[in-house]
Amino acid sequence: MTQPPDASDELHGRVALVTGAASGIGAATAVALAARGAHVVCADIEPVSVTLGRVREVGAQGSEARLDLRDRGSVSRAVAQATDRLDILVACAGMGFSGSLLPSDDDWDRVIDTNLTGTFATLRAAWPKLKASGQGRVVVITSMGAYRGGFHFGPQYNASKAGLIGLVRHFALHGGPDGIVVNAVAPGFIETPFVAGLPYDAAAIPLGRLGQPEDVAEPVVFLCSQAAGYVTGTVLHVNGGVFFG
Repeated sequence: MTQPPDASDELHGRVALVTGAASGIGAATAVALAARGAHVVCADIEPVSVTLGRVREVGAQGSEARLDLRDRGSVSRAVAQATDRLDILVACAGMGFSGSLLPSDDDWDRVIDTNLTGTFATLRAAWPKLKASGQGRVVVITSMGAYRGGFHFGPQYNASKAGLIGLVRHFALHGGPDGIVVNAVAPGFIETPFVAGLPYDAAAIPLGRLGQPEDVAEPVVFLCSQAAGYVTGTVLHVNGGVFFG
């Protein structure tokens, strides 16, 4: 019988690119991957010095890449900075803002171009390196809003997150022959700067609390591990029981 892999340092020597690594889920994910031995390239439009400090605190090394998802040159440069090798891509970067049911063209385009098209551009740039790895892992952060809609962000946000699920399934289908597994994580109400000030009610969550970035980071690490090597094209819901996918 095949023995389960030893997960103690299974990411040692692997290179991960985490977008949106300056704060929130992206920062927690970068630290969690680093704690498992990965070299993490922290990419964001905002400074990532705090995240890199946390990476060093867990005894790992990381590097920085500036990433603007609406600037295709920036996307290509960020991927290029992931050394000659790239084994893991975690696409956390995105945006969303309160909006009306009928947003303006500019508000719609800004969110779709960042969250959906920008993530596609990142995948496109990273794909040759992930293919060369032979065991590439991709995790895309979508949202519970892709399934149930939402009240705090406009329709462009939920549409972009639903589009990411289609993107994940398409790349999972075509990445399999090259050993690339592609999955998504759909967080619920997570306490990050992204949702600061929004009226989320912890009492309405079956587990009785808002999620923390680490609650999402650990499932992401699982999907990047050997233990999830036969899992692809799936969406893992991390929402404390608010929604059952």
